Amino acid sequence: MITTEAKGLRELGTSIFVAMGSEKKNAELVAETLTEANLTGHDSHGVWYYPVYSQRIKDGWIKPHEHPRIVKETAASAYIDGHWGFGQSTAMLMMETAVKKARETMVAAVGAYNCNHIGRLGFYTDWAARNNIIAMMFANVGNPLVAGFHSTKRTFGTNPVSISAPTQDGVFLMDYATSLVAMGKVNVARAKHLKIPISWSRDKDGKPTEDPNAVSQGGWLMPFGEHKGYGLQMVSELLGAVLTGSRASMDGDKGPPSPNGVFCVTVNPEAFVGLNRFKEKTSEVIRVIKSRPSEPGEEVLVPGDPERISKEKRLREGIPLPEETWSQIVKLCNEIGIDASIAVKVS
Repeated sequence: MITTEAKGLRELGTSIFVAMGSEKKNAELVAETLTEANLTGHDSHGVWYYPVYSQRIKDGWIKPHEHPRIVKETAASAYIDGHWGFGQSTAMLMMETAVKKARETMVAAVGAYNCNHIGRLGFYTDWAARNNIIAMMFANVGNPLVAGFHSTKRTFGTNPVSISAPTQDGVFLMDYATSLVAMGKVNVARAKHLKIPISWSRDKDGKPTEDPNAVSQGGWLMPFGEHKGYGLQMVSELLGAVLTGSRASMDGDKGPPSPNGVFCVTVNPEAFVGLNRFKEKTSEVIRVIKSRPSEPGEEVLVPGDPERISKEKRLREGIPLPEETWSQIVKLCNEIGIDASIAVKVS
């Protein structure tokens, strides 16, 4: 492992994507979302995507010069064509549009298609909550990696869900894949040359495995929460893919490697009890939950706490990256003439 600095990683990512043909504003957003994922402990959605996105640009899947556009709109809804640009640009336009409309109409819904990988959903719902709007986001990954409940065949994507709400003390943030783990976590384990928990996946013969390579060799990830997680998988499939006209996971994998279909809903607390009362009561609920006795050696946390704790630590101590991930980034930088050392804090 090597230790890197957030500021340097953002600058490095911006330089990489500008060199790959992106406008600086878009490059900055992509680098920000990926670095923020590492800061909050979601390494599976972090800067290891620098070389992945760069390869997708070379292959023509990501069109770095393209911009998303609203193609259909009402006072309380919008339908966005991502034009196969960076997924982050489309997702940010979605949430900005949904928040703006919720301020005017109290409730809004926005969907997007022709969208590449958008990164961590919590980046966008967190932004909405910090702007005093409740947000829900559903994404269909578009590639079958996860078996359905009691199934022995890949059927769904990892199909994440995120819900956020403003509080007096910050943000309540729920954000997770509907598979037992994100595929990126398996890739991180592979890069670190580590085994994975045997509950995460099955190999091509349907047997539990600790091998992080098994999924890419014909195996599959497991759904979380048995039938309950399976239900959320379907919700993200129906809202993220079917409602937006994006590629469903079971449609096959021809075309872009990660065509996210995305749907979000925003709610203005002023339509109900009012923003201040909502934030006060939400904070009270959280305080009561966290005041309850904990199991020995454990701390009662609420969604969003692990990310906050990780960010505080990694801003202070740096972001650890597997040497394999760093080597791939350095190799990319050497190819396009960028000095990668601006991102290294401690070797």
